[in-house]
Amino acid sequence: MSTSNRSSPPIFDAADEEVARYRAISSLAVAGLLAGLLSPLALFATTLWLVPLAAILLSGLALWRIANCVPDLVGRPAALVGLMLGVAFLVAAPVDDLVYRYCLRQQARQFAEIWIDAVRHGEVYKAHHLMVDPKHRLPLENRLTDFYIQNDTWRKSLNVFVNEPTMRTLFRLGQAAEIRFYETKAEGRDDLFEFVQQVYAVTFPDEHDKPKSFFITLLLQRSIDNSSGRVGWTLKRVEGGYRPPGW
Repeated sequence: MSTSNRSSPPIFDAADEEVARYRAISSLAVAGLLAGLLSPLALFATTLWLVPLAAILLSGLALWRIANCVPDLVGRPAALVGLMLGVAFLVAAPVDDLVYRYCLRQQARQFAEIWIDAVRHGEVYKAHHLMVDPKHRLPLENRLTDFYIQNDTWRKSLNVFVNEPTMRTLFRLGQAAEIRFYETKAEGRDDLFEFVQQVYAVTFPDEHDKPKSFFITLLLQRSIDNSSGRVGWTLKRVEGGYRPPGW
């Protein structure tokens, strides 16, 4: 019996099955994963919070397309990783920023309290020396009198400081005045410094022994010594006459 009519063996069946099983990789999943891997950059600047947001959007869209696309796409694990990284750092970045700002304000308040205590106790040299750049500032335990006697520039600056109307009033009131924190008015940073502007209420008894108040603003600056890594605070400016909204 002739076998010429028999069908040929399916020699391409294996290759056909591989082709049938092939599924394209979702480009959105890859993009979402890459954005997720770059999401830690959001910890360094608020403008970079867009990176984890992009990771969430790209990964979410990738998961939707993978679930609904025909023929099938692969890349679900990559999209899930990108989504999780995006969500994690989109939450972590604002929290990190809030904690950092809180710590910055607290440090500024602690430094301001040292200055306020010096003013209330009439420690003129100490109060003014806290306005000296930390790189040139002597330890506060040293004899600051000699520092001002030997330095014409800072002695002149001291004279201006004590004769400024706000400072003259504060030194005159001394311990009769209660100086308490009221609010943080502003804060910010540039390439070299960070600053915090805080408002303090000064309450004192008038001639009838009734309490009166006025407000002062302190501009405090934080710098970092690149050679030593030490952080230093300086009181840059004291201003009176501030009136908070609602007063």
